[in-house]
Amino acid sequence: MIGRIGLGRVLSRSLSTAEPAAVSQKLTIQPAIERSPTDLLNALSETVGPDTTAPHFAYIDDPITIPSTQSAKKTYFMAKEFGKRAARELATEWPTLFAFDRDQPRLPAFRPQHLADPLQVAPTEKSLLAMIESREVQDSCILYERMRSENVEVSEKTQMELFRLVTYYNSSNIPYSEWENWAGMRNYGEDGQSVWKSGAVADLLFETLPKTDESVSIMISGLCKYSDHGTLDRARQLYKEHRATNGKIYREAFNGLIGASSYSVAKKLAAEMASQNISPDIHTFNSLFTAATKSGKFEERVKSITEIIGEMKELGVEPALSSYHIIVKNLIDSKLLDSEKRESDEQKNAYNRQLTLAVSWLNEILSGISGQNLVPVTSKCNLFFVEAMGILYRASNEKLAEQLLSIYESKTNQVKMPEFTIQSMFYNRYLQLAIEQTASLNRIYDLYTSMVPRLVGVNNSLSSLVFRKITAASDRHWLLLRRVINDVIASGQLNGALGEEVRKQLCEVQLHTLGTSEREQFTALVQKLVAVWIEFSKFTEERMRRLQRKLSPSQISECALLLTRIGEQQKAYELLELLLDEDASSGEEATVYPRGHARPWAMAELFEDALRKRDTYGAATCLQIMSLTANRAKLEPLANRILEKCNVNPDQKRILQGFVRLRPQ
Repeated sequence: MIGRIGLGRVLSRSLSTAEPAAVSQKLTIQPAIERSPTDLLNALSETVGPDTTAPHFAYIDDPITIPSTQSAKKTYFMAKEFGKRAARELATEWPTLFAFDRDQPRLPAFRPQHLADPLQVAPTEKSLLAMIESREVQDSCILYERMRSENVEVSEKTQMELFRLVTYYNSSNIPYSEWENWAGMRNYGEDGQSVWKSGAVADLLFETLPKTDESVSIMISGLCKYSDHGTLDRARQLYKEHRATNGKIYREAFNGLIGASSYSVAKKLAAEMASQNISPDIHTFNSLFTAATKSGKFEERVKSITEIIGEMKELGVEPALSSYHIIVKNLIDSKLLDSEKRESDEQKNAYNRQLTLAVSWLNEILSGISGQNLVPVTSKCNLFFVEAMGILYRASNEKLAEQLLSIYESKTNQVKMPEFTIQSMFYNRYLQLAIEQTASLNRIYDLYTSMVPRLVGVNNSLSSLVFRKITAASDRHWLLLRRVINDVIASGQLNGALGEEVRKQLCEVQLHTLGTSEREQFTALVQKLVAVWIEFSKFTEERMRRLQRKLSPSQISECALLLTRIGEQQKAYELLELLLDEDASSGEEATVYPRGHARPWAMAELFEDALRKRDTYGAATCLQIMSLTANRAKLEPLANRILEKCNVNPDQKRILQGFVRLRPQ
């Protein structure tokens, strides 16, 4: 407006039309609202929300390689991680290749350095303390042995630091579960339960250092951590000898002894802690729970757990999720978890009784933690969720399962499970429970698309469950069926029982109920499936033979039927001819199993389709295949129908009648 009228006219007009009171008003500028750098991103996130149907963010680099199964996710994730590790190894071995890298700030991850060689570094306390601080356990042991052999004096304080490290890790390098930089190895690496290394550096240092409360407590803790009968007896003997000299041990040593003892002995140790004015922590009570679960009788186990819960309430100690995990895990006898082992009625009744009690405990636990700010206290707190979901899945309690899911996904919960390992089990159990308990295919479709494959990997049991639900429903859900079949294809599970189920489901689809676009999808899906099965059958070369999956006669008849439904009769009869070709089922180049028979219902429909189209060749081919399992009495009516429906000349009629006459009675 100012550009057209002019600034002077605008000002004069506003002054002339304004009231006298308005002239005296002052313009006040509000102070700026202070916002953090992430406020805009948080506002966008709350407005848009997450896309629950998208794949996991770790797999969106290349859509072609998006994995569907848990094993494929593991392979993909570990491949990326090993690639990073290889790149850093190259940068470590050849640092001159990156001499002109002037990026700022300089990140240590992109300038990795070799670890200090314990056989090359200067044998000083400074070098030893540096290795201890970086938790290079075995290198620290080698350097310490080298310093001893070279008569280099090591102070008692440094020896104590080394003793604490080697005792905690049993003179071995840190386990995969404590790797900080590599999440793949931390989650997927398998740590073997090692036994105590007798005569190692830990034992040597223990004999060298004075027997103080600290050194004895550290030794007892290490012996209990890597426990067997010998180390436990030694730990108890050390405790008795140290108490005989009026010595005291630390709470960590008490926790180790309690967890490795029976419940009756654990209670005496807890009383000893109280007499020494050592307050228990959550690890102490977890050790008591562990001792209580060693009781063989279910009633005694529950009674002991109840006593510990009461003691915690008396002292005002709130149980951690790891405490609930120990409780829930031991509310059902392990021998009753396998349904095949519950043979007698007594075992079945015991299982039902224990399962009911476990659900009651879970109901109380979930009511107590609902709405609370849950934080991780121990490394095993996250295991509570998957263990609890397992019990609710066994009990088919969808209501409590939804409550557990809401607690886990709430903003007040900071206890999270590893995404590609334990968390997938949690969501898989919930998804299967929800699918089993609902008859609505629309709800199943929403649940399935929101969790698979982002949270739950495609697996046989889940796919079979969805197929059973689709079969039981009166109205078949094409979108759900197509999605599950595509997931089966992507996960490489087309061979075997699941592939047979896929063909069965597609054969039961009524094409007249599908729309135009859905028919196009059906056609494309059948073409893809048949191409995949044929491709697998042609892996006849020596190097590829282990991957070959030969076509069975039943599979050929079903595929031929599906091809005729989408209008590809020529391909259908090319497939059927394989059943009549002896070379296709014999020799090293065979692509068809020599055993088995075509589906009678599929061949009947193919035969009727050929008659309807007056296709003499197709009808005769179907008749020849059916003659492999039918006698003359069943073939004669079929041959007569060919003579009635198709244009058959005299020679063809004579051949057809002669063929039927030569069949066995």
